Amino acid sequence: MATYQLRPLSIGEVLDGALVLLRRHFALVLGITVVCEGIPTAMDVYLDLTGGAAQNPGLSLLDRLLTLVGSVLVTGATVRVVSEAYLGRTPLFGDAMRFASGRFGTIFGANVMSGILTVLATLALIIPGIVVACGYSVAAEAAALESGSSGEALKRSWDLTKGFKWKALALGVVSVGLILVVYLGAGVVGGILGGFVGGLDTVLAVLAACVSLLIYPVLTCVFTLFYYDLRVRKEGFDLEMLSRQLELAG
Repeated sequence: MATYQLRPLSIGEVLDGALVLLRRHFALVLGITVVCEGIPTAMDVYLDLTGGAAQNPGLSLLDRLLTLVGSVLVTGATVRVVSEAYLGRTPLFGDAMRFASGRFGTIFGANVMSGILTVLATLALIIPGIVVACGYSVAAEAAALESGSSGEALKRSWDLTKGFKWKALALGVVSVGLILVVYLGAGVVGGILGGFVGGLDTVLAVLAACVSLLIYPVLTCVFTLFYYDLRVRKEGFDLEMLSRQLELAG
């Protein structure tokens, strides 16, 4: 599939398109992720090897704050990379980071609000929690790419996913499943290497940290493509409209 063709996509095509994008722009996405999440990921490894949050409460709090900031920047920057690729342009590191910084507050607000609402719905009953999570599955993408507020991004996501929440659930389950397969594979490799070189805990912690770096980019790629799929289906979205939208959002 050509990732820059805007047309309705099946679940398989969304996942395939996300993997194609990641493969084509792996160095760029990895660079963005390392810059934004490298320090907190290294702190995670250190905490795992030194007794955890109970032994280092101050460092653990700083780690959580840096992880929160980094995840928002990775989301915004990856959305920009996917969108530029759709237009047949060459995504650039500096442009992606500037875009993410400019939309930081809106993406952060959308993530926090959708997270709180999902938790509240889940506490009430599991099924409503899943429905809410699926309804807000493209809230971050709407926050990054459209000019509205965080609250408007939530409403926008809910409206776009009407009739397609099952697809959001399927994409989320399959994406997380693929990540878990890689994670378990890394654990097996770590166990084998640890048997030869010793220091198994350290090897496993480093491998787990490396895999965790890919979680946000993978999910963001998948749900950015899903966002465009929904807009194509419901609004006749095309490349010209995307180009104008990116100019406004940038």
